[in-house]
Amino acid sequence: MSDGHPRTSKKWVANAVKGKLVDKPTYRASEIMRNIRRDYGISIPYHQAWWGKEVAVSSLYGDFRTSYHMLHWYSERALQSNPRSVLSLEADPETQRFKHFFICFQVSAYGFKVGCPPMLFLDGTHIKQHRVQGVILAASALNGNNELFTVAYSIADSETYDNWVWFLQNLTKALLSDRRIAFLSDRGKGLKEAILDIFPNDHHGYYFQHIMQNVNDQCAGKYAAPFKKLLRKILQRIAYAVTEQEYQDTLMAMEFNSTDAKEWVLRNDVDYWSHARFP
Repeated sequence: MSDGHPRTSKKWVANAVKGKLVDKPTYRASEIMRNIRRDYGISIPYHQAWWGKEVAVSSLYGDFRTSYHMLHWYSERALQSNPRSVLSLEADPETQRFKHFFICFQVSAYGFKVGCPPMLFLDGTHIKQHRVQGVILAASALNGNNELFTVAYSIADSETYDNWVWFLQNLTKALLSDRRIAFLSDRGKGLKEAILDIFPNDHHGYYFQHIMQNVNDQCAGKYAAPFKKLLRKILQRIAYAVTEQEYQDTLMAMEFNSTDAKEWVLRNDVDYWSHARFP
């Protein structure tokens, strides 16, 4: 095993890892170090693995700044090949820095109209790329096979009320019918208010799994395990209560066991996640 080699330049490392990066874009510099040691018997420093990956990524996908400049070109070509799609690109008027980019292909909007129930899941996720900051905002449905079907998505600088409003405004232009929609979300930042403003006549519910996770976080280190299990069970009964009477009875059971837990339920938009209170 040798430590370094005069020919193991960042270009050499790039050529060695380029094929792997195609299959695994999240290939990490620490993994590159281990694999080169295993495959070539050479130990390279972390910075050399990191720069080798950078060279490989640039060779495969081009410079990320150039990619942003090509978004206008991409939008024009996409609309030529996908007429009646909605693609919207916006930059800061003063700095000309990228703000957000919305995409809904006409075929996706049509698929939602004819092949999916009127229910959209809204969610945001951070882009995990060290040079690119931002989030992906998406609207997905369930198709006839009970699989997720992406209807529209957007690249934005952050998950905020303004960016969700912009996303939903574009979504209204893209949807091909005026049927009422039930939106489901994990209470993303600004999303509750944005839906009320853009889709005031539609419904909005929360993922119960997210509510349950919040309860687990609130209870961590506060209650004994058997009592936490009891509170979670009562919370589940509140969520799945069908009638108003069943809901009130279960809420009383929660209050009997923990006044704090009952107050937490009432503070956390129970109308958005209990069957009995949902419109």
